[in-house]
Amino acid sequence: MGCLVAASVGVGLTGLFRPESLVIVVGAALAWSVGVAVASMSPSWQWFGAVELRGEGRRPEVALTFDDGPHPDSTPRLLHDLREARMRATFLLLADQVDRHPELARRIALEGHEIALHGATHHPWLTIRSVASGASELSRAADHVQEVTGSRPSRYRPPFGAVSPRVLGAAHAAGLRPCWASVRTFDGNPRMVGGVRGRAARAVAGDILLMHEGAGPGVAVVVDVLADLKARGLRSVTVEELMS
Repeated sequence: MGCLVAASVGVGLTGLFRPESLVIVVGAALAWSVGVAVASMSPSWQWFGAVELRGEGRRPEVALTFDDGPHPDSTPRLLHDLREARMRATFLLLADQVDRHPELARRIALEGHEIALHGATHHPWLTIRSVASGASELSRAADHVQEVTGSRPSRYRPPFGAVSPRVLGAAHAAGLRPCWASVRTFDGNPRMVGGVRGRAARAVAGDILLMHEGAGPGVAVVVDVLADLKARGLRSVTVEELMS
């Protein structure tokens, strides 16, 4: 009997390790890995948990959001353009940039815009760190932003949109709501900046628009984006206002 069992197991293992079986197993593993990787960079799919994407659109409002600041080449201009248009936005700040330009971070808050968090630095490594480690980093970053601006961030947008169960868990543990966007303008890509106006013009009531700070060419078109919103009877508010 023992020999028969051993023989049966041997036959089963032999079948498992046939070339065609290995191809199927390896192919399935690769497909799963690729799927997880793509989902990690596609927060709008919400595979790993809820992420704020847009409001209900009950009012003629959208939310302009700006990542990567504060930045001396963009923050003053953005604040000026928003002030002239009498609109508000949400600025998702990096703690290391706040450390470099505290006066600009304070100006953002003083002019009535929402302060949110983009991270301690612009890296995606929270996807592979423990929830506890990620939460500790986000909490320290939020503490620093609050200390400088007087405003505690309540939202977090991960750099590169890189999400995972660990990232979302870390955000929630740090008291932050994960936030993404329903309209990506791709203003940070020099090869795509020519289409920023057109992509922003697709926004309808309830949309959250993703834009960037920095020395890139996209900042120059924000004044046109604001003018287009106004012409279409829309106004930009903070994400907090949009989601309320």
